[in-house]
Amino acid sequence: MNEVVEIGLPDKIEIHFHNDYMHIARKWFDWKIVLVAAFAVIWDFFIFGDFLSKNEETELLLGKLFLMTHFVVGVGITYYALAGLFNKTDIYVSREAIQIKHKPLPWLGNKRLIATELKQLYGKEVIRSHNFGNRVVYEVHTLISNGQNIKLLGGLETSEQALYIEQEIEKYLSIENIPIRGELG
Repeated sequence: MNEVVEIGLPDKIEIHFHNDYMHIARKWFDWKIVLVAAFAVIWDFFIFGDFLSKNEETELLLGKLFLMTHFVVGVGITYYALAGLFNKTDIYVSREAIQIKHKPLPWLGNKRLIATELKQLYGKEVIRSHNFGNRVVYEVHTLISNGQNIKLLGGLETSEQALYIEQEIEKYLSIENIPIRGELG
């Protein structure tokens, strides 16, 4: 018989037990986001300066379009940096439901699932490709009673975070851990 070893509390994760629910919180802050925030400040400074200056290039339609495009990119980078600095994910688990909220800045991925529909949870490794190379992130998924696969949350930095969240939710809801093809081991 295989002995199951439980994952200890990983960095950036907190867990609190209350009378009728469990609360898992994950902070988003990472020192890498400080670099993104510094870049956003510099980017926004130059774009704002271009908006205030009157020159022939910005008077042309193409110049205005170029400047607006860079302004929109700057807003996106700034929002991403602010979310990385201040946001956290709250996972509330009760016998009735699992609720996931990202706050204080709004972010995609808030959801509520009925707890009795959850059949299995599992962690998954995802490789994201972008201009600067590949980045590995981790997600927690669930299979529900109708066979549908739903991503509970993503963007986790370590496999330990994903495995810990899976482990604690399964334990709280008394879900037997059954291996799923492709899950984290």
